[in-house]
Amino acid sequence: MEEFSPKKRVFAALKGEKVDRPPVTSIGGCEGTLIVDVQKATGIYLPDAHKESEKMARLAIASQNLTGLENVRVPFDFVVEPEALGCVIKWPDKIDQELTILTHTYKTPDDLVMPENLLEKGRIPVVLEAIKIIKKEVGESLPITSFMVGPFTLGGGLVGVKNFLVWTLKNPYYVEKFVEFSTDIVLEYAKAQYNAGSDIIAICEPNASCDMIDPRMFKTYVKPALTRITDELEGLKILHICGKVGPIIQDMADCGFDGISIEEPLDIRKIRPLIGDVKILGNVQSKNLALNTSDAVKEEVKKVLEAGVDLVEAGEGILLPTPLDNVKAMVETVKEWKTSSQ
Repeated sequence: MEEFSPKKRVFAALKGEKVDRPPVTSIGGCEGTLIVDVQKATGIYLPDAHKESEKMARLAIASQNLTGLENVRVPFDFVVEPEALGCVIKWPDKIDQELTILTHTYKTPDDLVMPENLLEKGRIPVVLEAIKIIKKEVGESLPITSFMVGPFTLGGGLVGVKNFLVWTLKNPYYVEKFVEFSTDIVLEYAKAQYNAGSDIIAICEPNASCDMIDPRMFKTYVKPALTRITDELEGLKILHICGKVGPIIQDMADCGFDGISIEEPLDIRKIRPLIGDVKILGNVQSKNLALNTSDAVKEEVKKVLEAGVDLVEAGEGILLPTPLDNVKAMVETVKEWKTSSQ
Protein backbone atom coordinates (compact mmCIF):
# COMPACT_ATOMS: atom_id res chain seq x y z
CA MET A 1 0.00 0.00 0.00
CA GLU A 2 1.14 3.58 -0.73
CA GLU A 3 2.81 5.68 1.93
CA PHE A 4 0.55 8.06 3.82
CA SER A 5 1.60 11.29 5.46
CA PRO A 6 -0.59 12.21 8.44
CA LYS A 7 -2.29 14.87 6.35
CA LYS A 8 -3.01 12.51 3.49
CA ARG A 9 -4.24 9.80 5.89
CA VAL A 10 -6.62 12.13 7.74
CA PHE A 11 -8.03 13.60 4.53
CA ALA A 12 -8.52 10.16 3.01
CA ALA A 13 -10.22 8.80 6.13
CA LEU A 14 -12.69 11.69 6.26
CA LYS A 15 -13.44 11.37 2.55
CA GLY A 16 -14.03 7.62 2.77
CA GLU A 17 -10.98 6.70 0.73
CA LYS A 18 -8.71 3.73 1.40
CA VAL A 19 -6.14 4.17 4.17
CA ASP A 20 -3.44 1.96 5.63
CA ARG A 21 -4.92 2.36 9.12
CA PRO A 22 -7.21 4.77 10.96
CA PRO A 23 -5.63 8.09 11.88
CA VAL A 24 -5.16 8.93 15.56
CA THR A 25 -6.08 12.55 16.11
CA SER A 26 -7.72 15.10 18.37
CA ILE A 27 -9.92 17.09 16.00
CA GLY A 28 -13.24 16.94 17.82
CA GLY A 29 -13.68 17.01 21.56
CA CYS A 30 -13.94 20.13 23.66
CA GLU A 31 -10.64 19.55 25.47
CA GLY A 32 -8.30 19.53 22.47
CA THR A 33 -4.71 18.30 22.53
CA LEU A 34 -2.86 20.34 25.11
CA ILE A 35 -1.73 18.74 28.39
CA VAL A 36 0.29 19.87 31.38
CA ASP A 37 3.21 17.56 30.52
CA VAL A 38 3.63 19.28 27.14
CA GLN A 39 3.65 22.71 28.76
CA LYS A 40 6.38 21.59 31.17
CA ALA A 41 8.41 19.98 28.39
CA THR A 42 8.36 23.10 26.22
CA GLY A 43 8.47 25.82 28.86
CA ILE A 44 5.49 27.47 27.16
CA TYR A 45 2.61 27.78 29.58
CA LEU A 46 -1.01 28.77 29.82
CA PRO A 47 -2.41 31.34 30.01
CA ASP A 48 0.34 33.01 27.93
CA ALA A 49 -0.31 30.64 25.03
CA HIS A 50 -3.96 31.69 25.03
CA LYS A 51 -2.96 35.29 24.43
CA GLU A 52 0.09 35.24 22.12
CA SER A 53 0.00 33.86 18.57
CA GLU A 54 3.61 32.72 18.47
CA LYS A 55 3.35 30.83 21.77
CA MET A 56 0.02 29.31 20.76
CA ALA A 57 1.49 28.05 17.49
CA ARG A 58 4.72 26.76 19.07
CA LEU A 59 2.85 24.94 21.81
CA ALA A 60 0.42 23.37 19.33
CA ILE A 61 3.26 22.14 17.11
CA ALA A 62 5.19 20.86 20.13
CA SER A 63 2.12 18.99 21.35
CA GLN A 64 1.97 17.13 18.05
CA ASN A 65 5.69 16.40 18.12
CA LEU A 66 5.64 15.03 21.65
CA THR A 67 2.40 13.03 21.46
CA GLY A 68 2.54 11.79 17.85
CA LEU A 69 -1.07 12.78 17.22
CA GLU A 70 -1.73 13.30 13.54
CA ASN A 71 -3.03 16.86 13.60
CA VAL A 72 -2.08 20.27 14.97
CA ARG A 73 -4.96 22.04 16.67
CA VAL A 74 -5.72 25.51 17.99
CA PRO A 75 -7.06 27.27 20.00
CA PHE A 76 -6.73 25.78 23.48
CA ASP A 77 -9.90 27.14 25.06
CA PHE A 78 -13.63 27.32 24.55
CA VAL A 79 -14.43 30.97 25.16
CA VAL A 80 -12.78 32.89 22.31
CA GLU A 81 -16.12 33.81 20.76
CA PRO A 82 -18.00 34.85 23.92
CA GLU A 83 -15.00 36.97 24.95
CA ALA A 84 -14.87 38.62 21.52
CA LEU A 85 -18.56 39.45 21.87
CA GLY A 86 -18.10 41.18 25.21
CA CYS A 87 -18.38 38.52 27.89
CA VAL A 88 -15.91 38.81 30.76
CA ILE A 89 -13.53 35.86 31.05
CA LYS A 90 -12.01 34.42 34.21
CA TRP A 91 -8.34 33.66 33.65
CA PRO A 92 -7.03 30.65 35.57
CA ASP A 93 -4.19 30.79 38.07
CA LYS A 94 -2.84 27.33 37.26
CA ILE A 95 -1.69 25.62 34.08
CA ASP A 96 -4.17 22.75 34.53
CA GLN A 97 -7.23 24.99 34.71
CA GLU A 98 -9.53 26.11 31.91
CA LEU A 99 -10.84 29.54 31.02
CA THR A 100 -14.45 30.18 32.01
CA ILE A 101 -17.02 32.91 31.45
CA LEU A 102 -17.29 35.15 34.49
CA THR A 103 -19.96 37.59 33.30
CA HIS A 104 -22.63 37.03 30.65
CA THR A 105 -23.36 40.42 29.14
CA TYR A 106 -26.44 39.68 27.03
CA LYS A 107 -30.03 39.76 28.27
CA THR A 108 -32.46 39.88 25.34
CA PRO A 109 -32.36 39.78 21.53
CA ASP A 110 -32.28 43.59 21.58
CA ASP A 111 -28.66 43.29 22.72
CA LEU A 112 -27.63 41.35 19.61
CA VAL A 113 -25.60 43.52 17.26
CA MET A 114 -23.25 41.96 14.72
CA PRO A 115 -19.83 43.61 15.12
CA GLU A 116 -18.58 45.28 11.95
CA ASN A 117 -15.05 44.15 12.78
CA LEU A 118 -15.66 40.76 14.40
CA LEU A 119 -12.33 39.34 13.22
CA GLU A 120 -10.49 42.10 15.09
CA LYS A 121 -12.25 41.45 18.40
CA GLY A 122 -10.74 39.83 21.48
CA ARG A 123 -8.38 36.96 20.79
CA ILE A 124 -9.78 36.07 17.37
CA PRO A 125 -6.77 37.76 15.65
CA VAL A 126 -4.44 35.74 17.92
CA VAL A 127 -6.00 32.46 16.82
CA LEU A 128 -6.00 33.39 13.13
CA GLU A 129 -2.35 34.44 13.25
CA ALA A 130 -1.42 31.21 15.07
CA ILE A 131 -3.07 29.21 12.29
CA LYS A 132 -1.00 31.09 9.71
CA ILE A 133 2.21 30.37 11.61
CA ILE A 134 1.37 26.67 11.91
CA LYS A 135 0.46 26.50 8.23
CA LYS A 136 3.84 27.92 7.26
CA GLU A 137 5.75 25.59 9.59
CA VAL A 138 4.06 22.20 9.15
CA GLY A 139 1.19 22.62 6.73
CA GLU A 140 2.68 20.41 4.03
CA SER A 141 2.61 17.19 6.05
CA LEU A 142 0.20 17.74 8.93
CA PRO A 143 -3.47 18.67 8.89
CA ILE A 144 -4.18 21.92 10.68
CA THR A 145 -7.41 21.77 12.61
CA SER A 146 -9.28 24.44 14.52
CA PHE A 147 -12.52 24.60 16.40
CA MET A 148 -15.24 26.87 17.69
CA VAL A 149 -18.38 26.63 19.73
CA GLY A 150 -21.56 25.83 17.86
CA PRO A 151 -24.42 28.33 17.66
CA PHE A 152 -26.61 26.75 20.34
CA THR A 153 -23.75 26.55 22.82
CA LEU A 154 -22.55 30.05 21.94
CA GLY A 155 -26.05 31.37 22.59
CA GLY A 156 -25.91 29.83 26.04
CA GLY A 157 -22.49 31.34 26.61
CA LEU A 158 -23.76 34.84 25.90
CA VAL A 159 -26.66 34.77 28.37
CA GLY A 160 -25.75 31.92 30.73
CA VAL A 161 -26.54 28.27 30.13
CA LYS A 162 -29.25 28.08 32.78
CA ASN A 163 -31.12 31.08 31.39
CA PHE A 164 -30.79 29.77 27.86
CA LEU A 165 -32.16 26.34 28.69
CA VAL A 166 -35.12 27.93 30.51
CA TRP A 167 -35.81 29.91 27.36
CA THR A 168 -36.06 26.71 25.32
CA LEU A 169 -39.17 25.95 27.37
CA LYS A 170 -40.59 29.39 28.07
CA ASN A 171 -39.30 31.78 25.42
CA PRO A 172 -38.49 29.99 22.17
CA TYR A 173 -38.37 33.27 20.23
CA TYR A 174 -35.37 34.39 22.28
CA VAL A 175 -33.61 31.08 21.60
CA GLU A 176 -34.26 31.35 17.88
CA LYS A 177 -32.87 34.88 17.69
CA PHE A 178 -29.74 34.04 19.71
CA VAL A 179 -29.07 30.92 17.64
CA GLU A 180 -29.55 32.88 14.42
CA PHE A 181 -27.11 35.55 15.61
CA SER A 182 -24.61 32.95 16.82
CA THR A 183 -24.79 31.13 13.51
CA ASP A 184 -23.76 34.33 11.73
CA ILE A 185 -20.80 34.62 14.12
CA VAL A 186 -19.75 30.99 13.59
CA LEU A 187 -19.86 31.32 9.82
CA GLU A 188 -17.75 34.46 9.66
CA TYR A 189 -15.16 33.12 12.10
CA ALA A 190 -15.05 29.68 10.44
CA LYS A 191 -14.47 31.15 7.00
CA ALA A 192 -11.64 33.23 8.44
CA GLN A 193 -10.07 30.12 9.96
CA TYR A 194 -10.13 28.37 6.58
CA ASN A 195 -8.63 31.45 4.93
CA ALA A 196 -5.88 31.55 7.55
CA GLY A 197 -4.90 27.98 6.71
CA SER A 198 -7.05 25.59 8.73
CA ASP A 199 -7.77 22.35 6.87
CA ILE A 200 -10.53 21.03 9.11
CA ILE A 201 -12.90 22.88 11.42
CA ALA A 202 -14.72 21.26 14.32
CA ILE A 203 -17.99 22.72 15.55
CA CYS A 204 -18.46 21.81 19.22
CA GLU A 205 -21.97 21.77 20.66
CA PRO A 206 -21.77 20.40 24.22
CA ASN A 207 -25.01 22.11 25.26
CA ALA A 208 -26.90 20.25 22.55
CA SER A 209 -26.45 16.79 24.04
CA CYS A 210 -29.38 14.78 25.34
CA ASP A 211 -28.00 15.40 28.84
CA MET A 212 -28.91 19.05 28.32
CA ILE A 213 -31.93 19.20 26.00
CA ASP A 214 -34.67 16.94 24.69
CA PRO A 215 -34.01 15.39 21.24
CA ARG A 216 -37.01 17.30 19.92
CA MET A 217 -35.27 20.55 20.83
CA PHE A 218 -32.23 19.42 18.90
CA LYS A 219 -34.42 19.10 15.82
CA THR A 220 -36.07 22.47 16.47
CA TYR A 221 -33.19 24.71 17.48
CA VAL A 222 -29.86 23.03 16.71
CA LYS A 223 -30.20 20.98 13.55
CA PRO A 224 -31.38 23.84 11.27
CA ALA A 225 -28.48 26.04 12.38
CA LEU A 226 -25.88 23.30 11.91
CA THR A 227 -27.32 22.46 8.50
CA ARG A 228 -27.02 26.09 7.46
CA ILE A 229 -23.38 26.05 8.58
CA THR A 230 -22.52 22.98 6.50
CA ASP A 231 -24.37 24.43 3.51
CA GLU A 232 -22.22 27.56 3.62
CA LEU A 233 -18.82 26.10 4.55
CA GLU A 234 -16.85 24.41 1.79
CA GLY A 235 -13.98 22.85 3.73
CA LEU A 236 -13.81 19.65 5.74
CA LYS A 237 -15.83 19.95 8.93
CA ILE A 238 -16.58 17.90 12.03
CA LEU A 239 -19.43 18.04 14.53
CA HIS A 240 -18.67 17.22 18.15
CA ILE A 241 -21.26 16.82 20.89
CA CYS A 242 -20.23 15.75 24.38
CA GLY A 243 -22.30 13.42 26.50
CA LYS A 244 -25.35 11.41 25.53
CA VAL A 245 -26.05 11.50 21.79
CA GLY A 246 -27.61 8.12 21.00
CA PRO A 247 -31.15 9.50 20.44
CA ILE A 248 -29.88 12.23 18.08
CA ILE A 249 -27.10 10.37 16.28
CA GLN A 250 -29.04 10.20 13.00
CA ASP A 251 -29.94 13.88 13.20
CA MET A 252 -26.26 14.69 13.80
CA ALA A 253 -25.32 12.75 10.70
CA ASP A 254 -28.05 14.45 8.69
CA CYS A 255 -26.59 17.91 9.36
CA GLY A 256 -24.05 17.51 6.56
CA PHE A 257 -20.70 17.26 8.36
CA ASP A 258 -17.92 15.03 7.05
CA GLY A 259 -17.56 13.39 10.44
CA ILE A 260 -19.18 13.27 13.85
CA SER A 261 -17.12 13.14 17.02
CA ILE A 262 -18.69 11.24 19.91
CA GLU A 263 -17.81 10.92 23.57
CA GLU A 264 -20.49 8.47 24.66
CA PRO A 265 -19.38 4.80 24.56
CA LEU A 266 -21.85 3.87 21.83
CA ASP A 267 -21.65 0.63 19.89
CA ILE A 268 -20.20 1.84 16.61
CA ARG A 269 -21.40 -1.26 14.79
CA LYS A 270 -25.00 -0.44 15.70
CA ILE A 271 -24.93 3.25 14.83
CA ARG A 272 -23.08 2.80 11.54
CA PRO A 273 -26.25 1.95 9.55
CA LEU A 274 -27.90 5.14 10.86
CA ILE A 275 -25.31 7.63 9.64
CA GLY A 276 -24.60 6.68 6.04
CA ASP A 277 -21.20 7.82 4.77
CA VAL A 278 -20.51 10.18 7.67
CA LYS A 279 -17.29 9.22 9.48
CA ILE A 280 -17.02 8.51 13.20
CA LEU A 281 -14.33 10.08 15.39
CA GLY A 282 -13.88 8.73 18.92
CA ASN A 283 -14.58 7.14 21.24
CA VAL A 284 -11.78 6.41 23.66
CA GLN A 285 -13.02 7.70 27.01
CA SER A 286 -11.15 10.85 27.98
CA LYS A 287 -11.32 10.17 31.73
CA ASN A 288 -9.90 6.70 31.18
CA LEU A 289 -7.09 8.18 29.12
CA ALA A 290 -6.31 10.55 31.97
CA LEU A 291 -6.63 8.15 34.90
CA ASN A 292 -5.90 4.60 33.71
CA THR A 293 -2.57 2.87 33.25
CA SER A 294 -0.92 2.85 29.84
CA ASP A 295 -1.72 -0.85 29.48
CA ALA A 296 -5.39 -0.24 30.19
CA VAL A 297 -5.39 2.59 27.66
CA LYS A 298 -3.96 0.28 25.02
CA GLU A 299 -6.69 -2.31 25.63
CA GLU A 300 -9.44 0.29 25.33
CA VAL A 301 -7.96 1.66 22.10
CA LYS A 302 -7.85 -1.85 20.64
CA LYS A 303 -11.56 -2.28 21.37
CA VAL A 304 -12.33 1.01 19.62
CA LEU A 305 -10.30 -0.08 16.60
CA GLU A 306 -12.01 -3.46 16.50
CA ALA A 307 -15.40 -1.72 16.56
CA GLY A 308 -14.47 0.07 13.33
CA VAL A 309 -14.04 3.72 14.26
CA ASP A 310 -12.81 5.85 11.36
CA LEU A 311 -10.50 8.18 13.31
CA VAL A 312 -9.35 7.27 16.81
CA GLU A 313 -9.69 10.08 19.33
CA ALA A 314 -10.34 10.72 22.98
CA GLY A 315 -14.05 11.38 22.84
CA GLU A 316 -14.06 14.53 24.94
CA GLY A 317 -10.60 15.57 23.85
CA ILE A 318 -7.45 15.14 25.94
CA LEU A 319 -7.87 16.47 29.46
CA LEU A 320 -5.17 18.82 30.73
CA PRO A 321 -3.88 16.48 33.51
CA THR A 322 -3.59 13.46 31.16
CA PRO A 323 -0.12 11.85 31.39
CA LEU A 324 1.95 12.16 28.24
CA ASP A 325 2.76 8.44 28.43
CA ASN A 326 -0.94 7.61 28.16
CA VAL A 327 -1.40 9.75 25.07
CA LYS A 328 1.65 8.08 23.54
CA ALA A 329 0.16 4.68 24.41
CA MET A 330 -3.00 5.56 22.50
CA VAL A 331 -1.02 6.78 19.52
CA GLU A 332 1.36 3.81 19.46
CA THR A 333 -1.50 1.31 19.67
CA VAL A 334 -3.17 2.81 16.62
CA LYS A 335 0.06 2.99 14.63
CA GLU A 336 0.82 -0.65 15.42
CA TRP A 337 -2.65 -1.61 14.21
CA LYS A 338 -1.42 -1.45 10.64
CA THR A 339 0.86 -4.44 11.24
CA SER A 340 -1.48 -6.48 13.42
CA SER A 341 -4.45 -6.09 11.09
CA GLN A 342 -2.74 -7.07 7.84
